[in-house]
Amino acid sequence: MRTNRRKSEISDRSNILPFDKGPGPDRRNKLQRCEPGRLIEAERLSAIGIMACSIFHDMRHSLSAIYANAEFLERRDICASMRADLLLEIQEAVLATTERIDSLLEFGSSGRNNPLIPEYVSLVLEKAIAAVKSHPDGRNVSISVGKGPPVEAEIDARNLESAMYNLLLNACQAATRSTQIPEVEVHLTEVDEQIYVTILDNGPGIPASIRRTLFDPFVTAGKPTGTGLGLTLARRIAEEHGGSVCLVESNPGRTVFTLSLRKP
Repeated sequence: MRTNRRKSEISDRSNILPFDKGPGPDRRNKLQRCEPGRLIEAERLSAIGIMACSIFHDMRHSLSAIYANAEFLERRDICASMRADLLLEIQEAVLATTERIDSLLEFGSSGRNNPLIPEYVSLVLEKAIAAVKSHPDGRNVSISVGKGPPVEAEIDARNLESAMYNLLLNACQAATRSTQIPEVEVHLTEVDEQIYVTILDNGPGIPASIRRTLFDPFVTAGKPTGTGLGLTLARRIAEEHGGSVCLVESNPGRTVFTLSLRKP
């Protein structure tokens, strides 16, 4: 009788307080599906932290240069040409700092927030080219634009202009290291269901050692300044438009990138 009663009590307690057998198969599968997303988010936040430290370090130098030049501008014994040079250095320092901050903000965002609306891609490209021509690294570069069709697509014009700007600026910076007159060519074409923006420069080419990781964050091709995020952001924006950014070829005197978009 006592033995039977003891077995009954154990059975009742096991029903009330079951042993922890861990998550069931469905729960484990759900956790496994979430894990890659968490790792990606952790890597993204880590990259943002690394870039923020780099930007703050560069900003200290830029702000020091701005402050020093501003002090010189207060002097009355400097000539007009020197005053103009000091102002130009201040403008370039402010521009560089703004670009670094913009890159950090874009990289830190979770993706496209604006809706895609019908726009002419050629108009967005024209704005990007005009912006690059006003940049110090684009002022002395010949940018020729081939005649393209008036292609319309559903796009986020602001983000797409940013992607084109990054590609064009990279091309201009590469062309300035050419042994020839720095030149950049831009072509807009459409093939089947895709729209292509092709950008060529006559720079020294991209080193073979970084081509496989060229679109990874913080990879730069021999530029002393820059965040290493231009190509990363350009590809992400293109992918949000159903396309991509690819390095077609790179040799001394000829490097070709394409940005592709999906037609509506």
